[in-house]
Amino acid sequence: MISLKKIINIFLIIFLFGSCISVFATKNTFDQNTPPDVKKDFEMLRDRVKKNPRDIAAINSLGIIYANAGQIDDAIKLWQYGLGINPNYIHLYNNLGTALKQKGRREEARMIFKAGLMHERSHLIYFNLGSLEKEEKDMTKAAEYFKSCLELCPNFQPARYQLEQLGYVSQLTVKSTNKPTMTLGSYKPPVEIGNIGLTSVFPNEETQSDNKNKTSPQTSSKPIKILTYNDCCEIIRNLNAPANKKYIALTFDDGPHHTFTPEILNILKNEKAKATFFVVGNRAETYPDLIMQISAEGHDIGNHTWNHISLAKNTTETDIKSIKKTNDVLTGITGKSCNIVRPPYGATNVRVKAMMQDNGWHQILWDTDSRDWQNKNPDAILNKVMRSLEPGGIILFHDIHPGAAKMLPTLIRALKSEGYRFVTISELIALQNS
Repeated sequence: MISLKKIINIFLIIFLFGSCISVFATKNTFDQNTPPDVKKDFEMLRDRVKKNPRDIAAINSLGIIYANAGQIDDAIKLWQYGLGINPNYIHLYNNLGTALKQKGRREEARMIFKAGLMHERSHLIYFNLGSLEKEEKDMTKAAEYFKSCLELCPNFQPARYQLEQLGYVSQLTVKSTNKPTMTLGSYKPPVEIGNIGLTSVFPNEETQSDNKNKTSPQTSSKPIKILTYNDCCEIIRNLNAPANKKYIALTFDDGPHHTFTPEILNILKNEKAKATFFVVGNRAETYPDLIMQISAEGHDIGNHTWNHISLAKNTTETDIKSIKKTNDVLTGITGKSCNIVRPPYGATNVRVKAMMQDNGWHQILWDTDSRDWQNKNPDAILNKVMRSLEPGGIILFHDIHPGAAKMLPTLIRALKSEGYRFVTISELIALQNS
């Protein structure tokens, strides 16, 4: 008698054999409303696959971009091709099965999900199987799959919600901690270095406040003061921070980015420093490998909304949907819950703050703005950071621009030499609560 496992494996071989296609056959047919960064990512990923047709992460990400653009058939072909290359790459089973279900090929989808479970007990696959069985009206099977999902990932709210709909509310009650949320980061114009007596490092500089609404590139005719490692050490030393304030939170917004995020992660690993990455949901969905790497290397992952639209300009309902959708993706990838949120552009108000409090989310701003999006010169970025550095503060960088990575080693080494340590936002919250 042939086992279920053999049947599924035979199906998978036939299924993949039927999709021996060129991954270059599909073309970019995105319309004019497609965001420029998506088009740029698409071209980059396609180039990666052309150079290395076995780049499984790029194949998976390219398929996600196709699927999000409504080109489901192209996405299916790519994911089938990917499974033929690496049948252990679990993301492909979830993506391919979901796409097949969307096309009405439900039995094929079920077989793909089950084939995936033979490679890894994935809470996402259990959730997808539960959703499929629920749509097929088999509520008993659906409930079992949702329960299996929560056994592996108790924080996965979509599975909890589905079980509640099936009448399992009493079994899923979660005790509330009733801990108040907080807003971290002053988000005030940074204090210029001249105000704290370090004119020896920055001679003849005027004391000014940053204009937070300024959007044009830096046009000052004054030459940039190029800071050495010793200059940075002197600035940090003169901050005269007490021992219990000698910590800094490095944060990176708007990623993950296919090139700059790995570069920054490599620097942090080499320097033995931890950081927090506030990721945009649709980019996290496109680059699950990078999200997993960030988490696996001990960094915090924060929520920067689904599509980087100002929370202050939306309705509360739209804001909550954007944040929860991103949280679901992050938990789906990492298995960890996320309760730290950075509003895009730092745009917040009384309503947004109340929404954060009501949902148990910490609103995270910053104390030092690197403005690395405005002037990508590493010397200018380092100069900017050192002018407004605060002991115990939060520094804002972006991992979608190249400048920050080039000045990070100098900054980290100077801070470490003066006895500073690097904390994640979760650690910072714990310090504030202690």
